[in-house]
Amino acid sequence: MGNRCDTICDCATHCEDELDCDEYYTKIDGVTYCSRTTTISCSLSDDDQYIDRCLNKQYVCNGYNDCPRLFDDEYGCPFGGYTEQSCLKMNDHFWCPVEHRCLPKSVHCNHIQECFDGFDELNCDTKPCSSNEYQCLNGQCIDQQKRCNSKFDCYDKSDEIGCRNHSCPITHRRCHSGQCIPASSWCDYFNDCLDHSDEQNCNTSSTSQSSSNDCDYQTQFRCDNGQCISAEFRCLLTSDPRKICADRSNLNGCRNFSCPSNSVKCAGSFCVDSTLKCNERLDCPVLSDWADEQLCPFYCSDSRLCQCIDTTINCSGHSLLTIPGSIEDQILRMILKGNQLGLNLTLNMFNRLDRMHMIDLSDNQIKFILPGLFRKLWKLRILHLRKNLIETIESYTFTGLPNLGTLDLRGNKIKSVGSKAFQGMNALKQITFDEFHFCCLVRHVKQCYPEPNEFSSCEDLMSNTILRICIWCLGSIALIGNMFVILWRLRYKTINRVHSFLIINLALGDLLMGIYLLIIASVDSYYRGIYFIVDARWRHSSLCHFAGFLSTLSSEISVFFLIVITIDRLITITFPFRIYRLRSKDAKLIIISLWLVAIIISGLPLIPVEYFDNFYGRSGVCLALHITHERPNGWEYSVFVFLVLNLISFTLICGSYLWMFIVARKTQKAAKSNGRRFVTTETKVQNRMARRMMFIVMTDFCCWMPIIGLGIVSLFGVRIPPQIFAWIAVFILPLNAAVNPTLYTLSGLPLRRSSSNGFSNHIYSTRKPGSPNYHQSLSSHGKHIGSCSNKDTKFSSNSTRTSNNGEQFGGYCKNRRHFTDHNHQNSMVKSPLLQLPLTSLIGDQQSNKNNNEFEQDENDDTSYL
Repeated sequence: MGNRCDTICDCATHCEDELDCDEYYTKIDGVTYCSRTTTISCSLSDDDQYIDRCLNKQYVCNGYNDCPRLFDDEYGCPFGGYTEQSCLKMNDHFWCPVEHRCLPKSVHCNHIQECFDGFDELNCDTKPCSSNEYQCLNGQCIDQQKRCNSKFDCYDKSDEIGCRNHSCPITHRRCHSGQCIPASSWCDYFNDCLDHSDEQNCNTSSTSQSSSNDCDYQTQFRCDNGQCISAEFRCLLTSDPRKICADRSNLNGCRNFSCPSNSVKCAGSFCVDSTLKCNERLDCPVLSDWADEQLCPFYCSDSRLCQCIDTTINCSGHSLLTIPGSIEDQILRMILKGNQLGLNLTLNMFNRLDRMHMIDLSDNQIKFILPGLFRKLWKLRILHLRKNLIETIESYTFTGLPNLGTLDLRGNKIKSVGSKAFQGMNALKQITFDEFHFCCLVRHVKQCYPEPNEFSSCEDLMSNTILRICIWCLGSIALIGNMFVILWRLRYKTINRVHSFLIINLALGDLLMGIYLLIIASVDSYYRGIYFIVDARWRHSSLCHFAGFLSTLSSEISVFFLIVITIDRLITITFPFRIYRLRSKDAKLIIISLWLVAIIISGLPLIPVEYFDNFYGRSGVCLALHITHERPNGWEYSVFVFLVLNLISFTLICGSYLWMFIVARKTQKAAKSNGRRFVTTETKVQNRMARRMMFIVMTDFCCWMPIIGLGIVSLFGVRIPPQIFAWIAVFILPLNAAVNPTLYTLSGLPLRRSSSNGFSNHIYSTRKPGSPNYHQSLSSHGKHIGSCSNKDTKFSSNSTRTSNNGEQFGGYCKNRRHFTDHNHQNSMVKSPLLQLPLTSLIGDQQSNKNNNEFEQDENDDTSYL
């Protein structure tokens, strides 16, 4: 019966429930007024308090809420324990004598009738209104422009009464009840006049309503009342009623309609726009599933800062120092991130949260966790402690969490953890740290993050036995081999001092790689079995950064020197008489420049900037090789150094050696075609040259191409198993450092005199004066072997010989560009390799010392490769 005479039509046809209701409300100029003696105004909306109903006094304080907003009709009633005496004793309340209610003083003299007979609005001080304001009958002041605009601005609705003599603006039309509305709102299918006169007699050509024939059926939907709306609002209820059908016929027949992404589907009915979701008003049909009001925030504690959804209370980002109280029993998950609980942490702070299954304490400035802090949280399953300031976790810190399954400790600066910190956490299935080595303390946990990197385990820096053995072997070979090369070349001076100087610097660069490998091997041995305890300290140490610096410096300086050596060989073999050879002064300048460039490239990551944050310490072996599918800070720099520079270098070296091989083959063919007696020896030289070239190119290929290839596919998103990079770092990266001494020095040493060049021995045995074959051994075509030009008349004193007829042979011109073989000038022009100095082809038998010098010079010049 509460719906009888409440101003709202509930009967479907002729509103029979609102007939003969003069006792309860009256209508003046289309405005409905509730009777002050028999009813109270019951607001139906927080957004528009003038949408109300008149509630009969017999339904006030009857134990049922008839006003959906704030329990207006049941507040302060006697069954709640209120009496007139108890009410008057409260300074912040007053008594309504008719209905016997105790109301707060905040509603006293607020221009709204709360008590029957308007008792709460009696004896109120009324302030006068200004000249541009209109004073309502209840004393309220409103803007004069809001008078008679068909919208209630006075709480008592008096601003819309007596409007017939009120003048309307030019752009407005007058309703029959006297109010003014915009002319564009006349006959637009929506009732804007309080008496609905704007939508009467609209079926004429003078109205703005469109006929059904005006609808564009491709882009519009025709409502039952003839209105045309956009087709996108078919089966969609929006917050703007003018976008949909005034008769809501667009919401019919929507059972199987698919809703757009920004809406909610009511069960078996239309869609509700997301702007209407969780507005504390049921917009889905009553017989639907209330989908628009499900999983909506509400208050479930004594703090209005915390919102609740379902069984979760969210108190994030409010700088709370304490946990809110009076949390409802059904709340099982609590989010407290972004507060300051760590500044006021006490041992009993979480005792009242014993029902919680999940607690998020991220970013709460927690520096230290008191052992036993969580002792009452025996139901807790998930605990987040991310982004705090925790440095130490003592033993028994997590006592009382037998059912905890997930623990997140990322974003803390943890330095030490007690050996029994996680004791008793038998249900723990997943734990996350910033550093892998802490996982070694919880080996019983199935999922511990981060996963171990490609080099480390809980025990050792180099967890694989093969890697451990090979790093010692390669490091020792690189160290000893390159030290031998440096000492040997410093002890035995050669004719080609420039080339030897380049080899010495190459060996010095490769020596640094040996030192790096032995540093890593030594650290692995020193911390064997306990490495996980010192992992973070080692990777952030100066020694690790120094080792990383050495590895990068050695790798890049070796690349640079190999390029210089290759280009020097290419020029010497291809253009022996056409340009100057690399001089000692120029070589020193180039070497110093390359050392500076390599030091800069290797030293840049040591600069304390965020981009290079712990650049060399991101892996246990301190490598700068960060070319994986993951892209940490500085990965672009690593790509430039190990992919771009090395790829260009490898291409240049391979191309140069290919060209040298082609020149050597041409030389061999030219020698054969001219019938030279030393063709057999030349063939041997060419074969040896080809083998050396093949070894040089293949070692460079094996060293650089695996890294370059894997780096490229990683940049394209291919996930490379981390173990592959571990083996590359130990076997591939230092390969050149271990092999270069053999390729560039050790393979050409004259270890035994009997192994000297056979062609040279033949020359020595046949060139003695008086020998029958003396002149035949010098030339099969004539007596004069060669001569110097006028500019180069001096021959070497160690190798010059004179025949019986005064001819010179077996020498070389001081300026090596102008030696001329008179008998074979044409063939020498065609064969660049045959244009090399004679001392590279003919030896001296004066002494063993001279023989050694010849043989060494042969390795540095003729067998330059």
